[in-house]
Amino acid sequence: MSNLFNATRFFGLIRRQWIGFGRIYLMSIGIIAGVIFGFYAVNLGSNYDDIKKNTVYSLLNFRAPLFCILGLFFVTVISSSYFADLGKKTRAIFELMIPASQLEKFLVSLFYTVVVSIGSYLLVFYLIDLAFVSYLRSVGSVVVNEVQSSGETVSVDLWQYFFKVQYPEPAYYFCFVPILLNAIFLLGGIVYQNYQYVKTAIFLVLYCVVWMCLFVYLMKTQTQDTVGTMDNNYWSDSNHIFALIGAVGVLLTIMIWAVAFLRLKEKEI
Repeated sequence: MSNLFNATRFFGLIRRQWIGFGRIYLMSIGIIAGVIFGFYAVNLGSNYDDIKKNTVYSLLNFRAPLFCILGLFFVTVISSSYFADLGKKTRAIFELMIPASQLEKFLVSLFYTVVVSIGSYLLVFYLIDLAFVSYLRSVGSVVVNEVQSSGETVSVDLWQYFFKVQYPEPAYYFCFVPILLNAIFLLGGIVYQNYQYVKTAIFLVLYCVVWMCLFVYLMKTQTQDTVGTMDNNYWSDSNHIFALIGAVGVLLTIMIWAVAFLRLKEKEI
């Protein structure tokens, strides 16, 4: 069998993998949808009287933290569980004997753990938000007038749909984070024989702690007994720093994907 990419085998493998992976995926996305629905229902139910009186201004502040934390958790669980069968000898033999190249198997894993998982999570979150916010907008006032410190009166939309919320520009430079975590937990699912998610999470936490301690130590030793100056150079613009962080994140993701692919090939030997 050719080790090169073959479109027919690739799409056939997508259909075949859905038989085994689809059960885990549907169960996970169902639980995630239930959690999201629960957060919205509890917040709206506990503030229902205040909603009708238009006295609730921070009702939907939970959305951004919930979206980020739950989304990252969902992506890491799906990524870690995709190659979990490789840790079980009987199932690993069956998986490795699938008539497809390692490149096709790895690309299918990215399709399910990146495209399908992230896409479905966004769809579920936005649909639930759309339903609840549409109900809110039909019950209470949508727009209120607020007086700013300058004395200017502005109209504020209290209950925007989540997909319309505007965030600070630096936030968009961190869109690589879920993809980077996908690469890390996908690699962990291949490397570790059992408890893949737990072991990968522990390794990631320890690595981040060590890296942060080292970074703080180096910054302290480099800046101790020095006088700070404000130079108007390229790095004085915070957006350039965030862009560098984003570029490094994308590069790390590609490198970890490459390592994961090589480790997957080693499993076949």
